[in-house]
Amino acid sequence: MTNKSNSRHLVAALFLVITIDTMGIGFVWPLFGPLFTGKETTLFTSGVTMEWRNILYGIMIGAANLAAFLSAPIFGDISDYIGRRRVLLFCLMGTSIGMGLSVLGVAFNQVSLIILSRVWLGAVAASQVIAQAAIIDISTSENKSARLGVLSAANNIGFIFGPVISSLLVNNTLVSWFNLTTPFYFAAVLAFFGALFLLIVFKEPKRVLSVVKARSTKPSFSKRLFVFVRAFTDKYIWRTAISYFCLQVGWALYLQTNFLALIQKYDYSSSRLGYFLAWLGIIFCFSLLVVVRFLVRRVSLQKIVYGTFGIAAICCFVGIFYNTETSIWINILPMAAAIALGSNAVLTNLSNITKAHEQGWAMGVGGSLAALAWAITPPIAGAILMFGFELPLFIAGTAFLSGLLCFLS
Repeated sequence: MTNKSNSRHLVAALFLVITIDTMGIGFVWPLFGPLFTGKETTLFTSGVTMEWRNILYGIMIGAANLAAFLSAPIFGDISDYIGRRRVLLFCLMGTSIGMGLSVLGVAFNQVSLIILSRVWLGAVAASQVIAQAAIIDISTSENKSARLGVLSAANNIGFIFGPVISSLLVNNTLVSWFNLTTPFYFAAVLAFFGALFLLIVFKEPKRVLSVVKARSTKPSFSKRLFVFVRAFTDKYIWRTAISYFCLQVGWALYLQTNFLALIQKYDYSSSRLGYFLAWLGIIFCFSLLVVVRFLVRRVSLQKIVYGTFGIAAICCFVGIFYNTETSIWINILPMAAAIALGSNAVLTNLSNITKAHEQGWAMGVGGSLAALAWAITPPIAGAILMFGFELPLFIAGTAFLSGLLCFLS
């Protein structure tokens, strides 16, 4: 079998693993909004105000992402030393365990246990990061961006089918024992089978094994705790990193604001939120599988970044004045496309300016920054929503413009 065929098989294997992993996450994501802020939720007593529920919802999301912020660069760096396969297996099995904890939290109406399970799931949520590094290991400068786009598309395919399937798994008119815990059970099983599939089909490329063998001297645990700081010792890396962080802050604010608007202003159920997320995933997939291949052959990465950041900022400012149910569905089209293409372009640029034997660390830094943005943004958004849905959108637009200015510098 040729190296080219081996590369294609590895890309296909990683594509399936990430699709399975994120489909499980997609099962449970639409449930948290109605569970924490819905009018018919049993998680809280009637005395808990909507403002406090919004804050707890933000803390729940933020806690998971704060854990991911701390763990992603460490897992990425470890994979540079011991290989991608073992780290991926650990993350997938950890996801299965975390979903089991979520079942207990939802079943017994324990907010603290739900938040604890999200922290654990955030800590082991490095599958995407490690898979990105594995893709870069077998890619050239010409096909790297397109292949990263394929992997990101796999991430979003899970979010297309996950929410739709989830809406069926909570419908007890289909099966009498279906309830809010059912999607968590299915997510745990999916993650477990994803780990088994990876164990069977994923073989570490010889190129990576040779690098792992050469890097036999492993850093101490204390040094690994500071792997994230290394990103700010190189001016090119930290400027790219800050731009990516601003992109994620803007996207987190925009998505959560509109997500809660659909729940609180238009009484969206978990099923209808699942359809909205499926629409979002379709846009992401088309952008990453089709549009990115067209653009990277004709437009530089820098110009893609300039255009996508600008479009994202415009979408935020438009949303301030037009925030009806229909406008939210329409405005997400250019916004999601801009986020998909912009994120892919910035991560590709981050990989290009990083040494070949540190790609796991670089993708870990990217994942860590995204997690940090999603850790700090939801609680802030939950707090400032008391002033209306316009202020978070204004801040989101400002974040995109700040990221653009940083990248221009």
